[in-house]
Amino acid sequence: MITSIKIIVPTLNSYLILPKLINSLKIQTWKDWNLLFVDGDSTKKHFNWIKDLCLSDSRLNVIKQDESFKGIYGAMNQGFKTIKDNELVLFWGSDDWAISPSVFEDIISKINSYKKKYDLLICRGRYIDFKTQRITRYSNFFKNKFLTSLNKETFKKSLFLGMTPPHQATFFNKNAFEKLPSFSEKLQLASDLDYFLKFSCIDKISILVLDNELVNMSNNGISSQKNLLRFKEVLYSYKNIFGIFFFVPYILRYIRRILLKIFN
Repeated sequence: MITSIKIIVPTLNSYLILPKLINSLKIQTWKDWNLLFVDGDSTKKHFNWIKDLCLSDSRLNVIKQDESFKGIYGAMNQGFKTIKDNELVLFWGSDDWAISPSVFEDIISKINSYKKKYDLLICRGRYIDFKTQRITRYSNFFKNKFLTSLNKETFKKSLFLGMTPPHQATFFNKNAFEKLPSFSEKLQLASDLDYFLKFSCIDKISILVLDNELVNMSNNGISSQKNLLRFKEVLYSYKNIFGIFFFVPYILRYIRRILLKIFN
C-alpha cells in the first residue's frame, strides 16, 4: 500500500517562482507528502530562501546537488537515492504545481484500491503559459476505456505511435528504479522520453494509466527555449530504440501535439 508521495524538484535560482508549487502542496487534503529540493549552484540568496522555507515545515527538505550528478536529470537521479518502499515519486520543475487541493487524495485512494504495485502510474496534465496562466494544450498519453493497465508490449506500442507520458504527470515507484535506475545525463532536454523508451524494453513491467488530471506544467522552461536541441535529442532517443523506423514515432509525436492543440 502506498502511504506517501515524494516530490523532487531540481532548483537553480528559481525561488521567485516556487511559491505557486509550494502553496499547491500545502493545501492538499492528503497530508502525507514530502518535498525535496535538489539545488544546483545557486546564489546564496536563493539557497538561504529555501533553507528558511524548510525550517518552517518538516515536510520540506533541501540537499545540494553533488558534482557527480550533471544537469537537471542528474539532480533527478540524485533524488532517486532517497526513495523509500512506500513512496510514490514525482519529478516537478520549479514552475509546476498541483491542479487541485484533493488531487493527491483522489489518486492515492484509487491506486490503493487496485491492490497491486505498479512501476509507473501515468496521469494527465495541462501545459500552461506561466505568465498568462493560459492553457496551451493538454497531455493525453493513452486513452482507451477498455485498457488502463499496460505491459511491455502495449507500452512500447503506444510510444511507437507517438504517445509520450510527461514525467511531471507520472508517478514512479521504487521498483521502477530497480529496473532502470537513472535518467541519461548525456541528454539535456529529452532524457525523460529516453527513460520511457528504454523502460519499454524491459520484461515484466507494469504501468497503470489513470484518468486523473494531476499537474499544471509550465511551458516557459528551458526546453521551450532550445527547440532545435530538443528535436535532435528526441530523434536520437527514438532512433536508439526503433532503429530505421524512428521516423514513425517522431512524426506522429508532433502530429498528435498539433491535433491536441486544435481539438482541446
